[in-house]
Amino acid sequence: MDSLKKFFRINIKIVILLIIILFATLSFTTEGFLPAYDYLQSKNDQEHKEIKNMERYGKVIKVKPEKLDYYKKLHAEPWPEVLKAIKECNLRNFSIYYRDGYLFSYYEYIGEDYDSDMKKLSEMTKDWLKETDPCQVPVETAKEGEWWAEMEEVFHTN
Repeated sequence: MDSLKKFFRINIKIVILLIIILFATLSFTTEGFLPAYDYLQSKNDQEHKEIKNMERYGKVIKVKPEKLDYYKKLHAEPWPEVLKAIKECNLRNFSIYYRDGYLFSYYEYIGEDYDSDMKKLSEMTKDWLKETDPCQVPVETAKEGEWWAEMEEVFHTN
């Protein structure tokens, strides 16, 4: 009889543990409760979609020698609202490099309407641009009205 009670106590504990694990694997979303696996798979699909729609951009501009240190200082501690705007406007993997008086930027765009997102980015970062633009000079070969001149990609591999 004692062994039967012990058997039921162990099995009840296992059943309770399984119920806890089952509920722990459910995630709440705006559509209700979904198994965590389905939710994570959906997130993975969204991330894959972002990569599938990605475009790379390289741009170049000159930096005024007397403004280089200030420009570097600004970018060593970028304003949080600038970082937020970059992300909201669908830019990823954004980098700026310096060499011999030139700044080279590289970023990946994952949105659907580049011109609209760039206009939005410019508006969202207008105070930042008031600080950085006086540090820069367009390259001689920039198109009319072009600040950062777009570069032609000649090679890429993953």
